[in-house]
Amino acid sequence: MQPDYDVIIVGGRPAGAGLAHRLGKQGRRVLVLDRQRFPCWPNVPSSPAVHMGTLALLDEIGIAEADIAAISERFGDYVLRFGTWFEAPMRITKVHGRTYGYGVRRTTFDGLLWQQLEKWPTVSRREGFAVEALIRDASGAVIGVEGKVDGVTERHTATWVIGADSRFSTVARLAGAKILEQHDEKASTVYLADWEGVAPRVPGARSEFEVYTDGRGTDLLLLPMPGGLLTITTHQRADIVDVQGDAEAYYRAVVARYPSYAQRFANARMTGRVVGLKKVGNGYRDPSGDGWALVGDAFHFKDPVDGQGIYDALLSGRILAEELDAAFEGRHTHAEAGKQYGERAIAATHPMFEATLGRLSRELYGPPPNPVVRTVLRWLFTDPVFQDNLFRFFGRDPAVDPLRWQSPSLVAGCLLRGLGRDIAGVFARRRALPGPRVDAAGG
Repeated sequence: MQPDYDVIIVGGRPAGAGLAHRLGKQGRRVLVLDRQRFPCWPNVPSSPAVHMGTLALLDEIGIAEADIAAISERFGDYVLRFGTWFEAPMRITKVHGRTYGYGVRRTTFDGLLWQQLEKWPTVSRREGFAVEALIRDASGAVIGVEGKVDGVTERHTATWVIGADSRFSTVARLAGAKILEQHDEKASTVYLADWEGVAPRVPGARSEFEVYTDGRGTDLLLLPMPGGLLTITTHQRADIVDVQGDAEAYYRAVVARYPSYAQRFANARMTGRVVGLKKVGNGYRDPSGDGWALVGDAFHFKDPVDGQGIYDALLSGRILAEELDAAFEGRHTHAEAGKQYGERAIAATHPMFEATLGRLSRELYGPPPNPVVRTVLRWLFTDPVFQDNLFRFFGRDPAVDPLRWQSPSLVAGCLLRGLGRDIAGVFARRRALPGPRVDAAGG
């Protein structure tokens, strides 16, 4: 019996919509289902930052940057503030042809990806569709979904059912996808909200992405958003968070904890509500099975601190679209497509996954001694070569290995240059001191 569609995608946000755009370009018959109605916030909070690599993947699926820019806030500067020890302003390096990123409001950004699916005549969309069951054939293979729209039960069949429905994926649960790898021993807790009226770090400065760390398990991330707002995220090691049932009160207390921000927040007001996630898990599920596959954080979920979630969602969708195209065109079997998708997707995302776990361990769970902050870390983060490599890492430059971008030779060079700058500064200050005074009597 001919299925209704080639592919059913459950979840219409970046992972699902990105995959649907690619399949639509191939001419596949696709049905995209989402339990919510756009525009709306994601069920699971995620980083609202779009870096250079993500913009390159959006280019590939035909999302015009002008459309993104119209609903986002562009930033070309970045600053790291390490407690009261040092501040490192940076200008973003060119990666994938861009020297900037965007702060995106997920309601409008996700809505843009969803709305522009209408340009593909073979792609259909259904909002408000809650999947309740997977349809299987006599062999147990998944051949469709059953769910409800406005209380009415519907059944749709397809050659493939794809779960793109978040780290708490219904498709993964119904398909019986097992956890392949999980690391919760050094987890973070994240809360975020939008603010208006926050004074800039430097009066008249351009929009900048600001990160403050106290070196003791808490980070604040200040990301510029449309309309002059800031999304302020608290990122903390989970074992020091004590919410006591009132997440907003806890979040406000953390934001107000640091004296260096008190003046900047004097006339600020939080808009909207606080959202967050306790004990953010990091791991992988089975990427595919008989008639089903997972993309985005239904498949691969990790801490949002590096702002890589949208990139990885779009990347896994690209890999799956390539493998599905090969299967539909007869270049290999559908079973081979699922297997090769999993192998390729893990290989493409695991280095950054390991890098993120390393950052959590070092930055949240391994606070450096003060002398190291004042010297080694300051020398690194204020070095132009280190900054250049840092942005190539964040921007997913294909020439940069996420696990080896801080090579021993790079670090050694940065430290030598930093020591040299400090020594030169000492001599400069000494030369600026007034010389010994000689009175008129020749004493």
